[in-house]
Amino acid sequence: MSEENKAFVRRLYEEVYNNGRIDLINEMYAQDVELHIAGILEDPFGPEPIKQLVTMTRMAFPSIHVTVDDIIAAEDRVAACISFTGAFQGIGMGTSPRANLSWWRRIDVYRIQLGRVVEQWGDRDDFTMLQRLGVAVPAFNDPKPTPREFGRL
Repeated sequence: MSEENKAFVRRLYEEVYNNGRIDLINEMYAQDVELHIAGILEDPFGPEPIKQLVTMTRMAFPSIHVTVDDIIAAEDRVAACISFTGAFQGIGMGTSPRANLSWWRRIDVYRIQLGRVVEQWGDRDDFTMLQRLGVAVPAFNDPKPTPREFGRL
């Protein structure tokens, strides 16, 4: 099952992100899928938030291409480290449309049952993406917290 689930996730990236097949999301995600993904803040259930996230990403980066850098699977779980590349054409995030190429990474973990995603976790590298887009990102110069600050003596 692990190899089948890895092939399923590869197909998801290829068809949905690279080929823009938003229509496949209803087929690949359960209707009650639970989402734990950066960028989905409200109502993280069902395939609609994924459709919105992919649509917004493809609007901002029409030439987007996702590459699966690494993928592992065990039982009903698949973890994928992916790279996004594309030229930013959107407006927002303190920048204007530009044709320069940007890239960033994301790590996704899927739980798959009966050939559909029933739960997904995702965390992306927004800091690198924003830097590459030329957005002023504040430097973090905070000192490391001491153990006492975490409630340990």
